Amino acid sequence: MITLNLVFEDVLSEFVMYKMVEHFRPKYRIGNSYSDRGFGYIKKGISGFNAASVYTPFFVLTDLDKHECPVALMNKWLPTENRNQNLIFRIAVREIESWILSDREGFASFIGISIENIPTKPDLEADAKQTLINLVRKSRKRRIKEDIVPRSEYAAVGPNYNDRLMEYILENWDIGRATQNSDSLKRAINHLNKFQPIITNHKS
Repeated sequence: MITLNLVFEDVLSEFVMYKMVEHFRPKYRIGNSYSDRGFGYIKKGISGFNAASVYTPFFVLTDLDKHECPVALMNKWLPTENRNQNLIFRIAVREIESWILSDREGFASFIGISIENIPTKPDLEADAKQTLINLVRKSRKRRIKEDIVPRSEYAAVGPNYNDRLMEYILENWDIGRATQNSDSLKRAINHLNKFQPIITNHKS
């Protein structure tokens, strides 16, 4: 069994990564988790995570956000020639909500709307978080709506946004369906499927 240390931006990314690792059990198990709410922590620490991956593989996930493309972002933060083989560095295009929406059937059922309303290519959504919130506005499930949709113009998300979506990720989100609609998620899953670490023993 391969131990993976996880590095992520936020709690939704953490739970998505958890489901991705679980998808491949018994190949993987989770070791330590590292996060400090935002991409800045990952950008600053990526060289250290890369160095540490010589001994224990690291799985790092960040959002593309407004960067041009995943390859450009990865090379800006950590050029390919410097990247250790044991570092799994993946990008959610354009943000983790894109991957959440990519299970169109699951999300439509969760919030109680027609699947026809869910974008077929969520990676192409300029603001997947806003798209997700707007979809939930159409929901007839009052508690889900109250948890996810902002209650005032000063709030970006609803009061239980993370908790409610974590519930969805753990109980409803299906990776097999999701990879059919998200190229960036599919690439990440394929990488995890093929990954085999080269482990160096600690010096005595």
